[in-house]
Amino acid sequence: MRAAAALLLLAACAGPAGAPAGPPPVAASLDWLAGHWVMPVPGGHVEELWLAPAGGTLYGVGRSVAGEATRFFEFLAIEPRDGATGPTLAYVARPAGQPPTEFVLAELGKRRVVFVNPEHDFPRRIAYELRGDGTLHARVDDGSDGGEGEDFTYRRC
Repeated sequence: MRAAAALLLLAACAGPAGAPAGPPPVAASLDWLAGHWVMPVPGGHVEELWLAPAGGTLYGVGRSVAGEATRFFEFLAIEPRDGATGPTLAYVARPAGQPPTEFVLAELGKRRVVFVNPEHDFPRRIAYELRGDGTLHARVDDGSDGGEGEDFTYRRC
């Protein structure tokens, strides 16, 4: 009987299943993403420019340029949201003037962040990682490890 009571007490102290551990994620923890990042490609470049976190958000813009022509652009934001288990962050992409698509925070590390949207056609996962050599690695993919995706390795401009 005492063992059962002890288990119930431990379960009650542990909190609800799926509750987030630690403080809620905040945009300020992504200050390492801020800056102008460029990746040369044949005949042009791909770049992302992220403003420093302020007011609980990060705002950015990305574009692909070939010669004198912009081939692709998108407006980006990382914003706070109410998630299923509490406060979280969402990556909001507005590609080429299209309606926004949201990706929810799945992983947050000291120099790595991953957002997912399993219902989106492509991409379903977006990841950024600041590597030890100072490069910013970004990957958009189908949500599976080793699956279809595209990698970007940026250097600070």
